[in-house]
Amino acid sequence: MIVSKPRTQILVSFSIFLVLTFTVLGLNAWVIMQGTSAWYNYAIALVLTTLGAFVLYRIFIRYKIIQAGDNRLVVYFPVIRRAHSFTIKQVVAWHEQVVKTGKNSVFKELEIEFEGGYRTRIGQKEHTAYERLVQYLQRKAASKKSKPPGR
Repeated sequence: MIVSKPRTQILVSFSIFLVLTFTVLGLNAWVIMQGTSAWYNYAIALVLTTLGAFVLYRIFIRYKIIQAGDNRLVVYFPVIRRAHSFTIKQVVAWHEQVVKTGKNSVFKELEIEFEGGYRTRIGQKEHTAYERLVQYLQRKAASKKSKPPGR
């Protein structure tokens, strides 16, 4: 059974970012409630609320674990307690997109599309067992591999 989930260091770094964001937001809210605020306190509060909510949603609420094995793929969202289970036959297409980001580094992202229009994406730098999941798809669903868009 292959289990791919977000790396711990990614979650720790975003947690620290969120703590700092909401601390500064709280201090700005305190200044605004004191009645001694300037226009930039409102701007900071607006930007930090938007940014904090976006990161909270993308990283923590949409936290997903992908399990592959026994001719099945299960995408599980533990925070919202929802799971999507698919057989290999329900995979419509999958592709790995590789973007060169420097002289010696690349960014890889795997996108899997299932019947019913459901798609999921995972990145090599953000998720564990990325290479094993790609190998599993090459072995079990090689005929459904497609070219990345724009190629």
